[in-house]
Amino acid sequence: MHHGQTKIRIGAAILITAALVAIVSPWLPSPVPDRTLTTTDVYAPPSGSNWLGTDDAGSDILLEVLRGTRVSLLVGLFASLISVGVGGSIGLIAGFLGGRVERLLMRVTDIVLVLPALPLAIVLVAVTEPGLGNLILVIGLVGWTGSARLVRAQTLAIKERAFVHRARALGSSETRTLLTHVMPHVLPLIAANGALVVSQAILAESTLSFLGLGDPELSSWGRMLSFALARGALSAGAWWALVAPGLAIVGVVLGATLLGFGLEERAIGGARRNHLTTGAPRARSVGRAGPDGDERANEGTPEEAASPTKPLLAVRGLTVEYPPRGGAPTRALEQVGFNLEAGEILGLVGESGCGKTTAMMSLMGLLPEGTEIVAGSIRIDGQELVGRSDTEIARRRGRDLGLVAQAAMNALNPVRDVHSQIAESIRHAALQRGDEAPSAGDVDQRVHELLERVDLPTDRASRFPFELSGGMRQRVVIAMALAANPRILLADEPTTALDVIVQDQILTLLDELRNDLGLAIVLVTHDLGVVAEICDQVVVMYGGTVAESAPVDDLFHAPAHPYTRALLEAFPDLDRPAEELRSIEGFPPRLDPPPPGCRFASRCSLVEERCRVEAPPLVRLSAGRRASCHLLEPSEEPDA
Repeated sequence: MHHGQTKIRIGAAILITAALVAIVSPWLPSPVPDRTLTTTDVYAPPSGSNWLGTDDAGSDILLEVLRGTRVSLLVGLFASLISVGVGGSIGLIAGFLGGRVERLLMRVTDIVLVLPALPLAIVLVAVTEPGLGNLILVIGLVGWTGSARLVRAQTLAIKERAFVHRARALGSSETRTLLTHVMPHVLPLIAANGALVVSQAILAESTLSFLGLGDPELSSWGRMLSFALARGALSAGAWWALVAPGLAIVGVVLGATLLGFGLEERAIGGARRNHLTTGAPRARSVGRAGPDGDERANEGTPEEAASPTKPLLAVRGLTVEYPPRGGAPTRALEQVGFNLEAGEILGLVGESGCGKTTAMMSLMGLLPEGTEIVAGSIRIDGQELVGRSDTEIARRRGRDLGLVAQAAMNALNPVRDVHSQIAESIRHAALQRGDEAPSAGDVDQRVHELLERVDLPTDRASRFPFELSGGMRQRVVIAMALAANPRILLADEPTTALDVIVQDQILTLLDELRNDLGLAIVLVTHDLGVVAEICDQVVVMYGGTVAESAPVDDLFHAPAHPYTRALLEAFPDLDRPAEELRSIEGFPPRLDPPPPGCRFASRCSLVEERCRVEAPPLVRLSAGRRASCHLLEPSEEPDA
C-alpha cells in the first residue's frame, strides 16, 4: 500500500472516530456524580466504575474527555476554515494577478508572519469577550499566513502552464480563468494544508484554554489540564487527570497531521517508489516472441556482438506498463531497443502517445508513480540500471544523464531566479560526485561559464523565468542539464512552441555541444526536418513499439516500414512543392491492453490477415537497420 494512502486512512479513521464522539457527546451522562462526595471520590484512580479515574470534583474523567472532544473539533474545523479561506484567497489573488497587488498582499502577509503567533493570540483573546466564537475567530485570523504563501507559490506555477495561456487566448476572462483553470489545480493542496491547520488550531485552543483564556462554560481538554495542575493533581499523584486529556490532544492532532501529510503527498506527487529500485517488482519476460518463439527481451544486436566495444547506452527489450484504470494496464512500451554511441545524436520520432517521452523518463528513472518497467534492460557503459537503488540512479542522472525537459517554463521554478536554479544544479552535481561543496565564488563562476556555453548573456542570471523569452528559457534548461557534465543528454522536444529561427538556434547549439563536448544526445521530436538536420540515427516508434530504426540517410531515402513511408508522405518536401501531402487515416491503437498482431495493422494500406493476429518480429535489413513488418521478413526458399 502506498504510504500516502496509509496516512490518509489512519488519519481519517482517527478523525471520524473523534467526530462521532463529538456528535453523541451532548447525550452522554453527566460526569458529575449524583451523590454526596466523599474523600474517596476525589482523584479516585481508574477502576471498573471509572475507567480513567476521577478529578478533584469526583467527575468521571472519561466522560469529561469525551465531552471535550466537541469543543476541540469545533475550534479546529472552523478556525481552519477561516485560516485557509483567508490565506488561500490572498495567495490565489496575489499569485494570479501579480504586480502591485501581489507585492502589497505579500508585504502584509510578511508583516503578520513575523509577529509571534501565540503571544498575539493571547493578547487578542484577553481583550475580547470570552467565548467559543471569539476563540475560533482569533485562532483563524492568526494562522492564515502559511496558507497564503503556500497557495501563492502553487498559483504562480499553475498560471504559467500552457493550458492557462490557451484559455486566455480563447478569450476567457481573468475571473473565469482563475476559477476554472487555476483553482481546481490548487484545491488539492489547499485541502491538504487545511487538514494540517486543523491540528495547529486544536493545539492553539488547548494552549489558550490551559492558560485560562477559553470559554469558561465549556469543557475542553486544555481546560481539564489547567484545572488538574491548579488543583493539585501532581501532588496527589493523580497522573490520570493529566494523561487522559493529554493523550486525547495527541491522538486528534496526530490524526489531522497524518491526513494532511497524506493528502499533501497525493497533491504534489508525494514520496514515490522508484520503478527502477530493488523494491519494485522484478522485470519479468513479457517480450514478443521471434519467429521461432524465442523471446529477445535482452538480446544484443549482431553489430554489438561483433563489436569489440560496448555502446555508451544500450536499451534492450524495454517494456513499460502504466497502472490500470479500471481495466488492464497500459502497455506504453513493448520491446523497445536501441544503441547510442558517444558523440552520436539519436532521434526518436512518432505520433503523440507512441511512447517517446515514456522511453526518456525510463532512462532517467522518473516514470510516474505506479508505472513499472516489467521487462528489459538499460545499460550505460555495460552497467545495468534496472534493479538499482534510488541512490545509484540519482547519481546516474547527474553524472551520466542530463535532461532537457519538454516545456522549459514548467521545468523552471517560477519563484527563483536563473542564477539560484543553475547554482542548485551545480551544488547537487558536486554532492553526487562526492566532492566538497563549492564556494560561492566557484558557483558564480560556473554559472557564468554555463550561461556563456549556451550563448546566453550572463546578466540574465538575475532574471526570473517569466522575464525570459522561450528560447532563453530553453537555454537555461540546457545549462542546468550541463551542470554535472553528463555524457548523455536527453532532449525531450526541446524546440516545442519556439519559432523557426529560435528552433534553428537551439538545434545549432545542441550540435555544437555534441561536437565540442563529445555529448551523446537522444532527441525526441515530431519534426522530421529536425531529424534530417542533426541526427545520425533514427528510431521510428508507433504504439509503444519500434517500427523502424536506421541511419538517417537510409531512412529518408529508402524507408522500409509502411508507417515510416506514411510519415514521410505527410511531411512537406521543398523539392516537390506541388506534391500532395497524404494524411494517415485512422487513429493509433489503445494500449490497455494493446491489440494482437501489428500495432499499425488498422491503418496500414498493405495489411494482410497475418498482420492482425501475429506481432511482427524486428527484422534485420542491413547493418544498423531494422524494421518490424511481416512484409520485410525473408521468404523461405522452396525445396528443390
